[in-house]
Amino acid sequence: MPFPAFFDDAPRLVMRDPLAAFLGAPADGVIDYGYADAVRLAGHSCPTVAGAWLMTVKAMAALWPGATPERGAVSLLLDDPQDEGVTGVMASVAGLVTGAAGPGGFKGIAGRFGRNDLLRFDAGTGAALAFRRGDTGTGIAAHYHPELVPADPEMRICLHGVLGGSADAQEARRFGELWQDRVRRILVDHADDPGLVRLVAI
Repeated sequence: MPFPAFFDDAPRLVMRDPLAAFLGAPADGVIDYGYADAVRLAGHSCPTVAGAWLMTVKAMAALWPGATPERGAVSLLLDDPQDEGVTGVMASVAGLVTGAAGPGGFKGIAGRFGRNDLLRFDAGTGAALAFRRGDTGTGIAAHYHPELVPADPEMRICLHGVLGGSADAQEARRFGELWQDRVRRILVDHADDPGLVRLVAI
């Protein structure tokens, strides 16, 4: 089944990956990411995945103003432990496009292109996600406020029916539609809302 059409309307992120260029795929090292890539990685689409996507897109633009961000050149910092709440989901989405990985990440080639140890938890930044360039040390903390885009009240009613087993196929489908409508409003209608994703230099 195809993804919802609004996925194509969500902000995209183009990254330049020196490792990809070095290894010849793609030859120019430029990789174009869309929200569907984050959904494929996470296995679902929700306000958390959407928020991690928006925070990453906006932070990359802020760290590389007027230029193509470099994949593998930024550290990813999260305040909470990896297994707490949605921390791991956000780290996965942000790590997809930044290349930032923990100890098990790519170790590099002859001292170049390393991606391991660029992902850190319990970082104490005070933000949902924070990013720091390795070359300049410039950092951005991203704060996400999904409560500014509330769910349709009908969705809660549908959710109870789905979880309780009383919903029929039509009601279950309606729940999914309402759930994705909120994601659409976050990613498309409110993508440029300065209150939804707030960036602070660190």
